[in-house]
Amino acid sequence: AMALDLPDASFDIAVSAQVFEYVSDCDRALRELHRVLKPGGRGLVVATDWDGVVWHSSDRARMARMLHAWEAHCADPRLPRTLAPRLKAAGLTIDEVRGHPIINTRLGADTYSEGIMELMANFVRKQKGVDGGEIDGWAADLRALSAQGRYFFALTRFLFRVTKGA
Repeated sequence: AMALDLPDASFDIAVSAQVFEYVSDCDRALRELHRVLKPGGRGLVVATDWDGVVWHSSDRARMARMLHAWEAHCADPRLPRTLAPRLKAAGLTIDEVRGHPIINTRLGADTYSEGIMELMANFVRKQKGVDGGEIDGWAADLRALSAQGRYFFALTRFLFRVTKGA
């Protein structure tokens, strides 16, 4: 993303979903987005602010530890907060910013939170500060809440629609 092997002005449209928060030099990658868009080209950048996760748990302190350990999975877990000025600095015009909520009231193979729960558990197991028993207890708690009909998960993905000037 920071050095695309593509000619200048290659694309009419570019879409980036959950990419820039994982890039160590986001501003450089945004300049690359600008470079590969044709004049008048449009882009869509989707990013998540991981502080915005709302996840019901029977143990709030444990949930906070899990979410804190999860932050290390990306370079900038709060990117949407600074994305608008960064897009402008890269030479792009912001046409629209909107939120797209993801809400789950149960766990299941067809839910976002089931997948993210597994990713989080696997990632956090490799981090220091949260032991395996606590991670297993966290996952068991979420599954129990779902079975009891008391489960809730929500996060907002932020969509930035941009245009490269003519």
